[in-house]
Amino acid sequence: MRLLLINPNTTEPMTQSMAAEAARFASAGTEITAVTAGFGPQYIANRVEAAIAGHAVLEALATHADGHDAAIVAAFGDPGLAAARELASIPVVGIAESAMLTAWMLGRRYSIVCLTSRLRTWYQECAREHGLDGRLASVRALDVPIPDITQAKDQFRAALMTECMRAIDDDEAEVIIFGGGPLAGLAREAAGDIPVPTLDGVSCAVRMAEALVALNPRKATRGSFARPGPKPAKGLSPALMRFFDGS
Repeated sequence: MRLLLINPNTTEPMTQSMAAEAARFASAGTEITAVTAGFGPQYIANRVEAAIAGHAVLEALATHADGHDAAIVAAFGDPGLAAARELASIPVVGIAESAMLTAWMLGRRYSIVCLTSRLRTWYQECAREHGLDGRLASVRALDVPIPDITQAKDQFRAALMTECMRAIDDDEAEVIIFGGGPLAGLAREAAGDIPVPTLDGVSCAVRMAEALVALNPRKATRGSFARPGPKPAKGLSPALMRFFDGS
């Protein structure tokens, strides 16, 4: 089985960190191909950047999907996920949706802990768009500058742990999700220090993708996730133009 992991931002070290975490949880025989967005922000923290990242996801999918069995949108908030499912002939999962779905099977209420306050509203909207906000206890965010996103997990670990405990004690969270690619691996590393289940979107998405491949669902030919028909377009990359040409 081959999984395509798409990092929708342009930070290569983050791609490698998520790819390493994905490999930890992949089944024997599963190969991970990790690609980084060719354009866009260093990391995604608001709606504008998410919209740009959605385009980058479609670009990466159109360019690299051939030969893969499923794809993962590896940015919390799942930019471009619905469009990617329309475009692709293979299953596509997002790390936010995968973590939230897993949280529903582990507790009645879950909280997301993340790095910046601008992410709070976006993650709340993401849960609502997926129809998974009914058990969202809170989104807990740090309110500090992030000088180096690649070092944020280690630099702000203590503060993130404090927010986890506040989510449990004050918001009655029964599951904690660490939101954001920069925090990949923290759920595993901190599991012994937090008294409820902790989840990482990358590891959840790998397992979800593997399960969907094993189930072998057909590509929709009717409904909103059926691939749209061809139409004239211009200014797009050759990979995306093939989609509009119907080739």
